[in-house]
Amino acid sequence: ASFRMEGTQPLGPPASRAYGKSNIKGFPLEKGFASVQVKFEHSSDQASDHWSGTGAANQDSVEALQFEDLRPDNRMARKAELARESRKRKKVYIQNLQEKAKRYQAKVEQLEKRQARFLSTLGLNGGGRDEQNRRLEQMQLLKRMATELEDTKKPQGEKREEIKKLLEAFTSNSRNRQHKISGLVDKVKDCLTPGLQAKYALWLLTQDERFYDESKFWPSLAYQEIGITADQAEKLKANKKLMTERREELNRTLNDLEMLRDRAVRHVNSLNEAIDRMQSHLNPEQQAKFAVWVAKNRWCMEMMSALWGKQ
Repeated sequence: ASFRMEGTQPLGPPASRAYGKSNIKGFPLEKGFASVQVKFEHSSDQASDHWSGTGAANQDSVEALQFEDLRPDNRMARKAELARESRKRKKVYIQNLQEKAKRYQAKVEQLEKRQARFLSTLGLNGGGRDEQNRRLEQMQLLKRMATELEDTKKPQGEKREEIKKLLEAFTSNSRNRQHKISGLVDKVKDCLTPGLQAKYALWLLTQDERFYDESKFWPSLAYQEIGITADQAEKLKANKKLMTERREELNRTLNDLEMLRDRAVRHVNSLNEAIDRMQSHLNPEQQAKFAVWVAKNRWCMEMMSALWGKQ
């Protein structure tokens, strides 16, 4: 790359210059030499030789590096390198965020499992919206009991009556859940009972042979309405034994559910009578203290939840 400079240049070798006033900024005027007007145009190497007097390699390297950086292709290469470094930093940043997200997700899952176990001990998970509302109401009643027990300013008689009302509501709310057994059995029966089409198919395929040979209903339905062939009809009737067994098994299961309903209702009634007899030996404050203590001591609830089903 060539350049062009104009100005007053002192003559003489650089080593013999004595610094004085200069007519060109940055170049001192040498004593003993006349200033002349110089006008030149040559290459960067020549200019470096002229001003330094030696053509020093260091000056050439600096100028070459400066000019090199100004070239369009080098600027594009530098931009591309910066873009690669930026993408690399962005990739590392995203990877770190993803790792953090995985750790947080694992922590959330761990906390959710702990919460599920805790709510299980309290009986607050599952059962639908109505059941969850009922259980939350139980927790509120327990909190109100705890507040009443800690209240030292309220008169003792008034305090005892309030605790008694809370206990009655707590017990009634708990037993309402137990009395839902009959409705739950009905839901189980409904789940076990096949749909209308399946019921009709079971009925059709569990008839005696006269139904298929003498009845006009079977050929009208099978051959005219559905359009099955005689070969298909024989294959369907071959499943008669299997369908009869499944139908009998279903009837036995439904009968077992009815027996379970009666047994569960009897059990709930006898259990409530035993609990009432036990509570009759305690006053309302003692009953409330026991209920609140069980709710507050998580280890007790977790232990009971783990051991109850093993007994």
